[in-house]
Amino acid sequence: MKNIRQTLSTIGKMLSPLKKSIPSIFLIFIFLLIDVYCNLTLPSYTADIVDVGIQNTDFNYIISVGTMMMTMVLIGVLATIALSYFSSKVSAAYGRDLREISYEKILKFSNFELNKISRSSLITRNTNDVYQIQIFLGLLFTTILFAPILGIGSIIKAMELGTDLLWIIVVTFASVAILLGIIFIRTVPYFKVMQELIDKINQTSREILMGMPVIKAFIRQDYEEERFEKTNEEFKEVNLHVFKTLFLMIPAMTMILNVMIVLILYFGAYDAINGKILTGTIIAFIQYSTQIVISFLMLGGFTIMIPRILVSGRRVGEVLNTEISISDGPIDKIDENPTIEFKNVGYSYPGSEKETLKDISFKLEKGKTTAIIGGTGSGKSTILNLIPRLQDVTEGQILVNDKNIKEYKLSTLRERISYTPQKAILFQGTVRSNMQVGKEDATDEEIEKALNIAQVDFIESLDDEVTQGASNFSGGQKQRLSIARSIMDKRDFYLFDDCFSALDMNTEAKVKENLKDLKESSSILIISQRISTIMDADEIIVLDEGKIIDKGGHDYLYKNCDIYKEIVSSQIERSEDLIYDNEETASFTIDSSSIKKAAGGK
Repeated sequence: MKNIRQTLSTIGKMLSPLKKSIPSIFLIFIFLLIDVYCNLTLPSYTADIVDVGIQNTDFNYIISVGTMMMTMVLIGVLATIALSYFSSKVSAAYGRDLREISYEKILKFSNFELNKISRSSLITRNTNDVYQIQIFLGLLFTTILFAPILGIGSIIKAMELGTDLLWIIVVTFASVAILLGIIFIRTVPYFKVMQELIDKINQTSREILMGMPVIKAFIRQDYEEERFEKTNEEFKEVNLHVFKTLFLMIPAMTMILNVMIVLILYFGAYDAINGKILTGTIIAFIQYSTQIVISFLMLGGFTIMIPRILVSGRRVGEVLNTEISISDGPIDKIDENPTIEFKNVGYSYPGSEKETLKDISFKLEKGKTTAIIGGTGSGKSTILNLIPRLQDVTEGQILVNDKNIKEYKLSTLRERISYTPQKAILFQGTVRSNMQVGKEDATDEEIEKALNIAQVDFIESLDDEVTQGASNFSGGQKQRLSIARSIMDKRDFYLFDDCFSALDMNTEAKVKENLKDLKESSSILIISQRISTIMDADEIIVLDEGKIIDKGGHDYLYKNCDIYKEIVSSQIERSEDLIYDNEETASFTIDSSSIKKAAGGK
């Protein structure tokens, strides 16, 4: 029962875009009926011309009936054109709206949903699968509804002719049904495989294209070519099997149709000789029989498409039915000068037996810079993802002004947070358009100010092009543009996820100096592996295997935390560069030559 309700819900969601096209669908049905009517009347006119006009050599009657036939043909052509126009319009609009609905749903996905359905599969579902459904909808109006109406009408018209040749239609129908059944059984299992292989091709292509620098560096081009060729070859073999089988249908149907006509002419000739049937009636019967077979052929073609449509529909339906794990809360306002507090927070990735974070507690406050440092995989980036609710805690809670973060609307929460991710992501367009992602109505003066803070001194104007993937900028340049974008608008919390790693020490020092003004009215959280990046933070949190080992200022941690001291020692080659100001507190400064020797990057 639950599965039935879910199926009906999915169908409802997928059909909802058609509400806008109801007037056009109504016109489609009218033109469809007109087209069918015109097709059904033509054989009768042919019979009348042969049996009456030609038989009685009545030229005026032939002209009169012929004129009616031409009128019906003209009306049928116009109806077919209108039918094709409106069906194309409706199906194209449906495909557009379904992609929009699906895309809007994908944009709400958290990291959990994005890990559940791969990104390459989401691309395939929102393009290829939606396109398959769109094609089906176009065929539904022009073929699938047309064929049974034409077929049933032709059967009725053939029966009205009063011949004893109907058994030929029955035999022909049985032959067509058996042929379609064989083709259906041989092709159905492969349509699901085809869609999965399209996913695999997209995934392999995306992985190869994104990993091109690594592939070239390790001279793995031949291996990757073979890997892609293997996937492509699998897809080719499945396609060949399916379409070889499908293409057998055309000559087989042609043969069945011709055999039917021969049988009608053979047995109809005896009836005509014996005076049981007129010649025109035989011709009309052949035409109606042909229309019946063509109708079943159309339906057969649709039947073969059903498995692929069902697979595509199920895959798109999975996207629409995916439950969003992170949803809005009721609170739509956050007071001024908010604080964020982690209270015994734990997090485990879905399907993982090991906790990524355990018992994490700290607080972000206005005027305070907090830094997190730790080894790879210690959970640093996960903490940042929890703050804007890209992921949700599995234990404990995060409090915003002493209220659970889940009680706030996502837009309300995120508009108070600026997040600079570890990987600098820029969008195709211009420098200006990328900066306006951070603030939609930003003026050129505001953009230039942010660019100056982030030390973006390598562009000529705000209209400089940003290519796809920002391939026309270096890693450090992309990071500086990303930092500039994140400080475009005033926010209460600025989160920097190791976004200084590609900057040289001198540039990093200048950017950090410029960012100090943010601290006066906001809270800053920095994740980094560089000591030079975090050493002047008000509080440094040391993570190891998802746990907070210690926290405090730089001087305190260097003296009391072995892990932190080990990190410092690994990044500063000569301990004699450490100049202790006070032997008792072990406070010290590091001169510029030592900083330049510090190792950076994760």
